[in-house]
Amino acid sequence: MCGRYTLSCEKIKEIEEFLNVNETDLIQLNSDDRFSHFNVAPTHEMPVSYEDKDKKRILESMHWGYMGWKPKPGKKPFLPINTRDDSITKKPMWKKAFAERRCIIPASGFYEWTGKKGNKTPHYIYPEHHSFMGFAGIYSDLAPEDKSAKRSYSIITTSPNKIMENIHDRMPVILHPEEFNDWLNPNNKDAEYLTDFLRPYPDDAISEYVVSKAVNNVRNNGEELIQKAELF
Repeated sequence: MCGRYTLSCEKIKEIEEFLNVNETDLIQLNSDDRFSHFNVAPTHEMPVSYEDKDKKRILESMHWGYMGWKPKPGKKPFLPINTRDDSITKKPMWKKAFAERRCIIPASGFYEWTGKKGNKTPHYIYPEHHSFMGFAGIYSDLAPEDKSAKRSYSIITTSPNKIMENIHDRMPVILHPEEFNDWLNPNNKDAEYLTDFLRPYPDDAISEYVVSKAVNNVRNNGEELIQKAELF
């Protein structure tokens, strides 16, 4: 799965250029603002890119936790943060969104843990050849009513590559920049064509190292979280 990630840049326009967006609607932010989040967790509102029906590419703040439908009064909504690649074309909750509402979640890297419960070791995984990586995702036009965001999203996961297989049995689907246009195009609805994007990232395109357990606490959010831990 993918339960924590990072996104950091000197100016939002760096993300805009990476994703080639036409319009930005980030809550209380503009293109010249610095963006630093070193411990993104479920329920946070983060930049996500999608294309509307006019093929305008938008970067918008969305709630992390996909809201497929409005809950019944008094019931808590089901808000999954990940969607498995092997169920995305089979389950009704995902099938229509996969055909019509795909998105890209920009990230600088992500965390995953190894070890036994109660004593797990966090690893930081980051791109070798780019400043950012683009996670494949789906989004909903719904979000919890108590949130500022109008939409919500889920990150698609797939089987691990060789870097990840000793850490976890799943990893986020990471798209190559040359795949962004086809992935975001809302007119592409061929499930067989689209599932070809859902594959492990090349082994030589990411690296990892162990980081401090301080990342386990979602209240911690400083650059020290991605520093390599001293191992003894």
